Amino acid sequence: MSSVYILIPLLPLLATVVIALAGRWLGEASGKVGVFAAGISFALSVAAFVELVLWKEPVFIPLYEFLRSGNLTIDLGLYIDQLTVLLLLLVTGGSFVVHVYSSRYMIGDARYSRFFAVLALFTFAMVTLVMSSNLLMIFICWELMGICSYLLISHQADREAACKAATKAFLVNALADVGLLFGIILTFAMFGTLDIRQILEQAPSLSGQTINLLGWAGLEFHVEKITTITLFLFMGCLGKSAQVPFHVWLPNAMEAPTPVSALIHAATMVNAGPFLLVRFSPLFMLSPVVMTVIAIVGGTTALFAAVVSLTQTDIKKILAYSTISQIGFMIMTCGVGAFAVAIFHMLAHGCLKGFLFLSSGSQLESAAGHEHEESAAGRSRPSWLLYFGALILACVPPFLIFSGPYESLWTVHDSSAARIAFWVIGLLTVFFTAMYLFRGITLLFGRSPSDVVQPRFFSPAHLLGVSAGALGLIAVLLLLWRWFVPFLAPALGNPHPPAVDVWQPMHLSPLLALPLLAAFAGWALACLAYSRPKLFDVARTNWGKAMYVHFLNKFYIDEIYGAYIVRPSIQFARWLWRAIDVRGIDRLVLGTALNSVLLARWLWRVVDVRGIDRAVVGSGHQSVALARWLWRMIDVRVIDRAVESAGSRSVGLARWLWEVVDVRRIDKTVERIGHAADATGHKLQEVEPRTLQHHLLILNLWLVVAIVFFYWVVT
Repeated sequence: MSSVYILIPLLPLLATVVIALAGRWLGEASGKVGVFAAGISFALSVAAFVELVLWKEPVFIPLYEFLRSGNLTIDLGLYIDQLTVLLLLLVTGGSFVVHVYSSRYMIGDARYSRFFAVLALFTFAMVTLVMSSNLLMIFICWELMGICSYLLISHQADREAACKAATKAFLVNALADVGLLFGIILTFAMFGTLDIRQILEQAPSLSGQTINLLGWAGLEFHVEKITTITLFLFMGCLGKSAQVPFHVWLPNAMEAPTPVSALIHAATMVNAGPFLLVRFSPLFMLSPVVMTVIAIVGGTTALFAAVVSLTQTDIKKILAYSTISQIGFMIMTCGVGAFAVAIFHMLAHGCLKGFLFLSSGSQLESAAGHEHEESAAGRSRPSWLLYFGALILACVPPFLIFSGPYESLWTVHDSSAARIAFWVIGLLTVFFTAMYLFRGITLLFGRSPSDVVQPRFFSPAHLLGVSAGALGLIAVLLLLWRWFVPFLAPALGNPHPPAVDVWQPMHLSPLLALPLLAAFAGWALACLAYSRPKLFDVARTNWGKAMYVHFLNKFYIDEIYGAYIVRPSIQFARWLWRAIDVRGIDRLVLGTALNSVLLARWLWRVVDVRGIDRAVVGSGHQSVALARWLWRMIDVRVIDRAVESAGSRSVGLARWLWEVVDVRRIDKTVERIGHAADATGHKLQEVEPRTLQHHLLILNLWLVVAIVFFYWVVT
């Protein structure tokens, strides 16, 4: 039964191949191929989840030996454990919903078939990544996701903004992926294998071992091996999950079609970073330094994105920075060892963010303008139930993260400074999260309906239903949380403090009041700023305006990158092009060609004209002179004399032969023949009369016979 799970990644890949080869003939039926493949993959993921819940035994599916070179052996295989199956539900489920949505959303698009081919390939890459059993497969799928994201973001290639956004996403991720590649190389160098299970089994044996990073330069700089490996692996997570300072690509990715934004933000790309951290959680837990770095980077990203999202006016940009903030919060929880909280947060965030992106199109008209540009007649006061629902959503994250089995993670740490930093970052993140949640909900659901678009959630009845649904959802999440922790525990590294029994009633610490108060304070401040803007005179001061401009422009990080990294890089590339290509390579090529021509001309003059030609002419002259000498010495003097001597001798011999042979013998023979001829003539003269008489006698005889015959006939 377990071998059938290979179809989970295989079906999206087959859909990609079929659409790529037959997309021209399939036309809009390409969407149905993608929907079918994603739907079957989701059904198989559900089956794998049920099997793992019942039997609780991970499933390993060996494929084949990919590479064997010396000590390196790479066996491709699929590994399904508790962590994998949860991510499979998120990825395949989200992909199935996006495929169904896109089959109608993209109708009429000139690249309809291409879109679904790349979308299925994107799904295959993420599914294979979470099911990979070795680091090489993870890296291949990691890069394949980057290529697919480039193709999907630049789907509308006729728009310059989409092309620039795709290029930025690809380059930023490629830069961060260099760190991941170094981490994989170091992992193989330290462990001698790329198999994930073997690495995690051997990880405790390397704890405390160091490596001299500057040994090649003759210097001493020892760093723990585990720390070096995990830092490089974390660098790869920064790019895919859009963490500071690699966050700049995700807001620009909104240039992609809406289904692509939903897939990237909810189910695939941005979740790859937290997944990698949780997958290698036993390895990361061995390095407190790296865990601290992870927590600080995640907290900084969560704060930064939460503050920036407060000033954005475009709904998609608000959702984008909301995603960055929430992923940063997941990274921070991984940094303090709350890996189960990160995965639980990821699943809940993926479902919510996917819904928000897919439904934001119907609200885009009402959220496109600035609040201050609307007239009082065009706005209706949102219901208090909407405010209450926003408060509930703002209190859920701190209630889950600062209570239960992971509450002690915020209070127990080796360094008091780190403990205080974690608390400050966590509380500020909760505060700003509550503010932008309130603002985002009111922007989406709190505006009066327009003539063009009728928002789905506007009436008080709808708001009451949404609030009741939110309360019910919180109750369901709390119940799921009590089952979730023990289910996921076998796939995680042991947290710093021992986990408590989650089946017991959730213990509530007095310290839980602090994050709840922070959430309530953020909600209250946002509520007052929305309902009573005149109370906040600080917003109209120069300092307040300056802060607002800084937040609105994302702290000018994109401009700083453009001024100090992008433009210098382009100028440096142009200088290299001019200095090396134009002045160096071109001149070298032209100089080589010119020197070759000059060398050929010199060779022609020196070797051909002066050397070969003179040698040939000299040889010709010498040959003529030799021929003349030979003619004079041999032909004239020797051959002619020999010919003359031979001629004179031949004449003498001929005379002697004529005299001896011809005159004497021939004359005698002629005389003999003459005498014989005379004798024969005399004989013929004597015989001739007798012969004539004989002939006459015979003729007379025949005449007599003829007369007698005719007479006989007549008578």
